[in-house]
Amino acid sequence: MKQIEIRRKQIEYLTKAAEILLFLMIKKKLGLEGSGFFLVPLMLFTMFWPYFGETLPDALARLIRVRRNKGQYKSVKSIRWYAFLCQFVMGAIGTFLMLTLGSFLGERVFGCTYAGPMIWILSPLLFLRGISNLFLGYFQGEGFELPGVVSCVLRVMAIYVFGMILGGVSGEYGSKVSALLKGERYVGMYAGEGWCLGILMAELLVILVLFVFFLGMKGKKRNGDFEAVKDTASLPGYVSAVFQNKIYVSLVLFLEQFPVFMGMMLYYKRVGAKAPVTYGTFFVGYLAVCIFLVRLISALAVPYWPKVGGFFRQHDVRLGRVCFHGGIHLILSLSSILAAGVSAMASQVGALAGFTSPDLVKVVVQGSALIPFLCLAFYFSRILMRFKKSLLVIGMGILSDVLFVMIFSMMWSDEKHGLLALTYAGLISVGVYAVLLGAIAIQLVGGRMNWLKDVVIPLFLAVAVGILQALCVKFVGDKLESLYVVLLIGAGGFVVYWCALLYLRNFTEEELSVMPGGNVILSFGKMLGIY
Repeated sequence: MKQIEIRRKQIEYLTKAAEILLFLMIKKKLGLEGSGFFLVPLMLFTMFWPYFGETLPDALARLIRVRRNKGQYKSVKSIRWYAFLCQFVMGAIGTFLMLTLGSFLGERVFGCTYAGPMIWILSPLLFLRGISNLFLGYFQGEGFELPGVVSCVLRVMAIYVFGMILGGVSGEYGSKVSALLKGERYVGMYAGEGWCLGILMAELLVILVLFVFFLGMKGKKRNGDFEAVKDTASLPGYVSAVFQNKIYVSLVLFLEQFPVFMGMMLYYKRVGAKAPVTYGTFFVGYLAVCIFLVRLISALAVPYWPKVGGFFRQHDVRLGRVCFHGGIHLILSLSSILAAGVSAMASQVGALAGFTSPDLVKVVVQGSALIPFLCLAFYFSRILMRFKKSLLVIGMGILSDVLFVMIFSMMWSDEKHGLLALTYAGLISVGVYAVLLGAIAIQLVGGRMNWLKDVVIPLFLAVAVGILQALCVKFVGDKLESLYVVLLIGAGGFVVYWCALLYLRNFTEEELSVMPGGNVILSFGKMLGIY
């Protein structure tokens, strides 16, 4: 993976984090109940999407890159047509399934009848997003990464603009319907439909911009494009090359998201009419905060995947192990201090995220440990998939999902647990998933794990700084606004934590040399005489 590809991947994860912030903004417009309705079509799209286009760009780019490097330009042209044909069919099938099965799942399985129209409106997104990813695969295969960055940023901005306009108009109509029928639910339902339509309009704009990029790239003829090299590409060959790995990656993505789907389904079915309010708050509050921070950390973890694999391919096992263990060290250090900060400032974080329920604040305090578990599970699973161990990841994913359902079912029988049943089940199942994947990855890569340096010291310091932050919040939390508390106390604790790690020389010079931004930290440490 080239440096420009790594940067593009990092931007993708950062824009995914921005999508969480966007959802928090949408929640303020839809309200708690409207957000609960809006979650159903989004969850169904997320459930279908891995199978109908999410993994297409990387697979298609790899296929085009190999053919172009061999000078098989006619084959590249044929592959483009095969890719368009296959994705057109797959997108149409996905849209049809979401229209039919989606309505059944949303109204019968989830028990949320008000989400039906939103599902119908959002279902074409499977087709449109697939076309967007088709263009991105073309560009990545040609080594043209700019459209991928532009599409990520443009999509978030366009969703907000179109959603604000269409959601506002449909929300006003929903207010009139609610006044007429004397039901407040119609406001959130109609506003959610407007936001779903806004998402479709944003995707159409992204496709239009990508098409303009495609026309510009197509106009630039390269030397050798007209060489008389025999076309060796075929439709069965394309399907085999692209979809063989896609199956494994799609299964991993689905299994990782399954606890959210299953928890939502069981909760909606059990609680009934009150479920959209409580689960909407749970997702927009606790899960949204956790996923936002996980995606930020994942952006920093991206460079480790190709580096570890690259060192092993070059038979430089020692550097590969240093990079692998350095990634564990960095991710655990970052996720631990962020989890401690979220737990210490749960009320202030909740106020910024839009939830103030004492029960949900309690969930955030106890459930912030999900952040390091998710980060480590994500890191280990991607490393193992790089080493062609996707079946092991799938097996561990199935095991953790079964464990989630068992724990949640047992705890759900006691009504006093409520949302904590979801929290504890998620913590235990994701923790087991991360530990099992970590054990397999460490055994596969090899090398000795320095538990004191890599695990004990970062965790101990994170807990200590978290307690210090909690004390600061207790004294000044009522005197300052939530935003200032999070910025001042959160940033202050983060700086103190990293200064302590630096002073203790917790990161070695080799680890800093492969860490994103590590050279800057190393130079600062040398200036202070620490290294």
